[in-house]
Amino acid sequence: MASIEVQQASVMDVTTHPSLRWGAVIAGWMVAAGIALVLYTAGLAFGFQTFDPNDAAATAKGIGTGTAVWMALTWIVSLFLGGMFASWFDGRDDQTVGCMHGVTVWGLSIAMSGLLLAFGLSGAAAGGSAMLAGAMGGTDHGGGNAHRGDAHAMAASSDAVVRLHGQVAQRIVGAGTHAAADPAAVSAISTALLANHPDTASAVLAGATGMSQADADQAVRGLSPQVAAAQAELKSAADKTAHYTAMAMWTVFISLLLALLAAALGGWLGAGHVHRVYHLRRYPRSAV
Repeated sequence: MASIEVQQASVMDVTTHPSLRWGAVIAGWMVAAGIALVLYTAGLAFGFQTFDPNDAAATAKGIGTGTAVWMALTWIVSLFLGGMFASWFDGRDDQTVGCMHGVTVWGLSIAMSGLLLAFGLSGAAAGGSAMLAGAMGGTDHGGGNAHRGDAHAMAASSDAVVRLHGQVAQRIVGAGTHAAADPAAVSAISTALLANHPDTASAVLAGATGMSQADADQAVRGLSPQVAAAQAELKSAADKTAHYTAMAMWTVFISLLLALLAAALGGWLGAGHVHRVYHLRRYPRSAV
């Protein structure tokens, strides 16, 4: 009786995890950047077209709202298409991998935008510091510290603060000891009054004019309406700044979140329809 030998072959099941293809990610990011540039240019064109010099306030408000909406749409559309193209460049019909490519395109776009913004802000700050240093040097050469104090006093001042400076200067000149008010003294007195330190303001006023402490106290009390108006105007300006800053930050947050979802959706849809991109393509094989 013939014997039959049976050979058994063992099969090893090896699980492999799909990996990102950075070439596809970078190519998708470049597509997203190009589309964003086109949309930003179109937004600038619309903004300049709707500008009305006769109604600057309404135009500025409309441009601010339109800029926020257009920025959100630009991020959403560009990153949606960038994630989709990244999946197509990858060439695999795995929708999970496509979603990962879209999210990575979004992350790369945010990182590069942050770097460009940081470089731009640092350059602007350096240029502004150089211009300020040059301006301060020119004022020191022409008029000394008095002009520098006046520049500091008038910087970032509202109308009410400017009126307060004027009233303080009149008090100093009215004392009869100076032909013109010292800008440094005016700034110091106004700052003390706005900070609710009338005693300090009285002491500075008395020292700058030579008047008695009682007369300085009475002069400071006479400035109460101007001080209250300046404080109210500064508080209103600070509240508006905080309000618009919060709106801007929320706009950026919502835009980035929607752009993340759009990039992931674009990568997912791109991977699910990748066969439509390549089904008619025939590539010749290279000769061995």
